[in-house]
Parts: sequence; C-alpha cells; structure tokens
Amino acid sequence: MNCPNCHTLVEPGQINIQTDLAKCQNCHHVFKVSEVIASESKMQKEENIMDFDLNDPPKGTWFRYEMNNLIVGASTRSAAAFFLVPFMIIWSGGSLGGIYGTQILNDEFDIVLSLFGLPFLVGSILFWGITLMTIAGKTEVTLNRYDGRVFTGIGKIGITKKFDWEEIEGVSMTTTRGRNGKDVKTICLEAPKDIKFGSALKKDRKYYLYQAVKSVYKKVSFGNSI
Repeated sequence: MNCPNCHTLVEPGQINIQTDLAKCQNCHHVFKVSEVIASESKMQKEENIMDFDLNDPPKGTWFRYEMNNLIVGASTRSAAAFFLVPFMIIWSGGSLGGIYGTQILNDEFDIVLSLFGLPFLVGSILFWGITLMTIAGKTEVTLNRYDGRVFTGIGKIGITKKFDWEEIEGVSMTTTRGRNGKDVKTICLEAPKDIKFGSALKKDRKYYLYQAVKSVYKKVSFGNSI
C-alpha cells in the first residue's frame, strides 16, 4: 500500500487494521486504510489494468533509450485521414481558390473579399493541421529521473510541454469534452498546472503511454533510476 500523499510504500508495521488507520513513515501523513484500498480498487476497475510490459508495445507505439532518457511514443495516424484528406482538398480548395485564387489570376486585389476569406483561411490552417496529424502525427514523451517533456506534432514541428518531476503530484487518466461533444480520455500529469496529452491516440496506444509514464513516475517517487 502506498501513501496517498507522497506515494511512498507504507510498511506493514505502520498499518493498524483494527483502527483502520495507517501512518506514512516518510511524510507522517495519517490516512484511512479502507479509503485507500477502495480508491485503488476503483482505479484498477476503471482503467482495466492489465500486466504492463514496456518491452511489448502495441502496434503504433515505440520506446527507446537515449543516454539517460527513456523515450516512449505513439502515432496519431488514423483511418479518419481517408475522409479528411479529400474533404479538405475540396473544402479549402474551393473556398480559398474562389476567394484568393481569382484575385491572383486576375491580378486584382479586393480588400472586402480578402477580409471575408480570413475565417476560411484560418479554418483551413486549423483543420489541415488536424488532418496531417491523422496522416503522420505523433505524441512522444521523453523522461529521465529529474524531468521530462511531452511533444505532440509532425516530425520536429509541434508543441512541446516541459515539466519537473518535483512538480508532478500524480499521473492519471482523465475525461475531457472533445470537439464533437463526446467524452475523451486524456493522460494527465497532475501539477499546479496540469499537463494533458494523448486525446487523439487510439485506446491501446494511449494506455501504453499512460502506463509507461506512470511506471516511471512511481520509480522516481521512490528514488529509483528509470
């Protein structure tokens, strides 16, 4: 059993079943044993935890060691690309071609028409970014015993979020509201300012990254090397 406050393993001698109380020898936090057991049981049921093996990544995921870093990643490739690519070619090609293409061909500039086309231009950039992520995107997490970073993007172009393990209070799977209004599971590094990622990943890929990050967090919490 781990302390719910600092996640340190609580020795059996610090647990009193009769009083339903336990005391962490590391941070001196006193807690109810039954509540921790119930919480861990609920978490295990919700996450459907299976035996996790870092060396057995599912298709579309990977891991490697570089110097003192563990790098785990997953592809955001999706069959949705077969719909999004032709849709974006027709939608952005038609709207932007009609608004700006005609001006270029006629060697004319219409400020009213150009301003009218800005929402279409912004929308095209945004949705082409989403479309490209379904073709060649990835989420990759680089970890060592002191800090880490989460990268989401294509190749070397994307968004990187950095963190120190000292700031992280836990690793969990949370539910957020997606663009389509449906609930989406995301991996969350719990901190004063949470770091959430992985919403675009398939379920098995998301689970692999989640368990990999969580296992490193536990090792770091116990002062072990990764």
